[in-house]
Amino acid sequence: MDGSKKSFSIISLGCAKNLVDSEYICEKFINAGYTMQHDPGSADLVVVNTCAFLTSAVEESIKTILELVEEGKKVVCTGCLVSRYKDKLSKELPGISLVAGLGNYDTLLDALNSHERYIEPQFGHVLSRTFISTGASAYLKVCEGCSNHCNYCLIPSLRGELISKPIHEVETEMRSLAASGAKEIILVGQDLGSYGNDLGMKKGLVNLLEKITKIEGPEWIRVMYVHPASITDELIAIMKDNPKICPYIDLPIQHISDKVLKAMGRKGGRTEIEKAVEKTVAADISIRSTVMVGHPGEDEHAFHELEEFISRGYFDHLGVFDFSPEPGTKSYKLKPRIPKKIKNQRKEQIMAIQQEISKNKMRRFVEKHIKVLVEGYHSETELLLKGRTVFQSP
Repeated sequence: MDGSKKSFSIISLGCAKNLVDSEYICEKFINAGYTMQHDPGSADLVVVNTCAFLTSAVEESIKTILELVEEGKKVVCTGCLVSRYKDKLSKELPGISLVAGLGNYDTLLDALNSHERYIEPQFGHVLSRTFISTGASAYLKVCEGCSNHCNYCLIPSLRGELISKPIHEVETEMRSLAASGAKEIILVGQDLGSYGNDLGMKKGLVNLLEKITKIEGPEWIRVMYVHPASITDELIAIMKDNPKICPYIDLPIQHISDKVLKAMGRKGGRTEIEKAVEKTVAADISIRSTVMVGHPGEDEHAFHELEEFISRGYFDHLGVFDFSPEPGTKSYKLKPRIPKKIKNQRKEQIMAIQQEISKNKMRRFVEKHIKVLVEGYHSETELLLKGRTVFQSP
């Protein structure tokens, strides 16, 4: 295949970590002479970088692929769907030209040229790239995989055990992203708090932050996805005292009931979560969190515990998810399962509590001037600009 005469497009599904992989794939195609098209309908080849964390994500990924195949597009399937179903995808979806697993994207173009149909996923490193698609902001993946093995989660089987990118490689990539114009660097990984554990580093995330905050160019560094068990005095101190680090953290607690946390296989319990959250709030660091309702073991008492904790108003932003029993996880086998109707009711109750909290928190900014990172024109009109504050992630 002559790349110089071909065009490609990419559809990136799922999380920000997947987006980094998509940008890496784009860089490979562009360097090989392909022309990038933002509209998949105008491209000769479309890469679908899939998510498979939940059944709903699997369904979205497959639907996207099938629609493109029906349109007559040459389709390459990458991402977590490949980790979950491997070479079965080639057999079940014969219209896909290539199924390429995580960790092997370096061989993607060679495989296309030799008409291979399947590349096995391989966990062993954390990729780096210079191409970014997000303008003033850039995600920087500093670790891959997860070794927490929560009972409801497929990540270790989809993306492997924790692998950390060495600090010098993070620094090199950050300088490249800064040279591309990024004013905000958003650190991502499945569990940033465990960064460096596999490399024998102590205080890995703190050490990393100390190094990269010295790099010129980016004005904001944002920390995402830290397990509550990883919140330390040292981490809070550097986030509070270093003006380059956004006073914001993504801290998924999942629940507050010891009974439910144990059923989920989460590290730590209620006491540890309360300490982590209170310590973070005391340092005036905004928190975005996520909780899961309807996991087996969440009786009425456990749910009321969660309601009461959310009502305290710790969180600036909150995502609420209902438990999805995924085959291959320990939680999939737990009984009894909570009916969908009850899960939806609980989700709505928690969201109603948080909406009132968020509304009250926003009132404190009325008539105040706040520094904003401008991201471009508003989607509805070019008469307005859109942007974010330090306490808002993309």
